Amino acid sequence: MNVRDVFHIRLKGLELQAEQIIDPTLKKRPVAIISSNSSNSIIIALSPEAEEEGFSCGMKVSTIRKVNHGVRLLPYNKSLYTKLNKYIYNTVSMHTPIVEPRGIGEFFLDMNGMRLLRGDVQNNGLSILESINNKTRVIGQVGIGSNKLVSQTITTVTSDKIYQVKEGLESQFFSYLDPDILPTASEKSVNKIIKFLLINKIKSLQSIIKSPDEFKILFGVHSVQLAKESHGKDSRPVKPLEEKDIILRQTILFEDTNSKNILDALVKDLAEQIAFELRKRWQLAKKIKVEIHYADGYQMLQYGKVESLDDFSVIEVCQLLFEQANKRRNRIRTILIVASHFFPFADQVTIFRTIDDKNMELSKAIENIRQRYGVNALQTANIFQALGKS
Repeated sequence: MNVRDVFHIRLKGLELQAEQIIDPTLKKRPVAIISSNSSNSIIIALSPEAEEEGFSCGMKVSTIRKVNHGVRLLPYNKSLYTKLNKYIYNTVSMHTPIVEPRGIGEFFLDMNGMRLLRGDVQNNGLSILESINNKTRVIGQVGIGSNKLVSQTITTVTSDKIYQVKEGLESQFFSYLDPDILPTASEKSVNKIIKFLLINKIKSLQSIIKSPDEFKILFGVHSVQLAKESHGKDSRPVKPLEEKDIILRQTILFEDTNSKNILDALVKDLAEQIAFELRKRWQLAKKIKVEIHYADGYQMLQYGKVESLDDFSVIEVCQLLFEQANKRRNRIRTILIVASHFFPFADQVTIFRTIDDKNMELSKAIENIRQRYGVNALQTANIFQALGKS
């Protein structure tokens, strides 16, 4: 029988581990990684010592400073964590060609066929963890199952360095777990019924599934998927990372703000950079995404497209998308603009000069200066002022 092996590697608290690698004195100390230096920022990750002192993720920095002065607060270093995560991705990719990253510090590995090459599956898992630790000093755990749901659930509910659920034992493994662990249980209608029926173990769901008609009446359109998950069934493949052809520009504000003047200037600056890159390619973008990250961790985004290459047209599109996406009054921390799905730009020659022609000529004149002296060599006063504050 061909046994399917899917690994889930979880490097718990990778952000904190990264900080401790750079500064070993942080080990065994109460440490909290915060979203920014602003008083409105929140805790993103924290050490066990900080948890023991009563702190939790999502807590505001202003609250921490009022009740405790012993915890070390570190601003979120996205560049550091992303680079470390990428290096670990390259390391685990040496053990199998099919690796699917899942955020920071999590990876799915398709290990089918590797038993013949590398022997015992658990020894193989330990070998991967040792490889990561030897190269980065990061520690983690491995869940081994027949699919992604099982392997990820293992690293969620256990603290073992390595744990395997053998094929055929998935139902037994899930039966004693809380139903909230199932992805479909996060649906409001499903969760409401589970709470109403006082179901606190998945084995109770497994019992109801034996009466399919009743189960369908209770959970409706979610009944089929919930039944599969309750028995540890999952047909999703492990998808390798695809390198997408994109243009991405982002700005991380030094201080969270909801100032319209500053935000408009920053969006304009990012849009000009996108337009500059599009003209270098002489391509338009069928899809452009404006993404906003708020101080409380919430995200909003809006999609559109670019139909002209001059600065003014791209700025107009991006500012409109930003206004459509920004529906909250909360302070903003990060703005991203991503262009993708490119196609050639056909420059049509007309007898009469239009406003678009004039805009393109001006954009090209500005571009000549930037190509010689750099993208930031020429900026409007509001952008210069905003960047000086960010």
